[in-house]
Amino acid sequence: MKRQGPGTSHPTEHKSLVGGPGRDQGSDRMTRLLREASPPVGDNPELRRDLWPDMQQRLQAERLRDSERAGSAGTQRQPMFAAVPWFDWALAGALVLFAVVSPVSIPVLLYYL
Repeated sequence: MKRQGPGTSHPTEHKSLVGGPGRDQGSDRMTRLLREASPPVGDNPELRRDLWPDMQQRLQAERLRDSERAGSAGTQRQPMFAAVPWFDWALAGALVLFAVVSPVSIPVLLYYL
């Protein structure tokens, strides 16, 4: 191993972040790949059309679908717990089981709720 004296420096100190003679091929390659991956924005970065009317149409269609579903159910209302996914029920059950097995954990669980 070669010792470096006070007048010599480490080879990595010559590398520059902005480019130049110390720039390695890896950063050149990375710059090229990034430029190829992102398309040029051009003079007008705006969208070609407004997306809000499409979003309003989707929201209105969803409201109509929900109202039709409620109308076909008649006067019966679905129970509130039917809208909760099964995974939420499983998580709640696991928390209750954990509290039953380890009652000392109840203050910790309440703290994080």
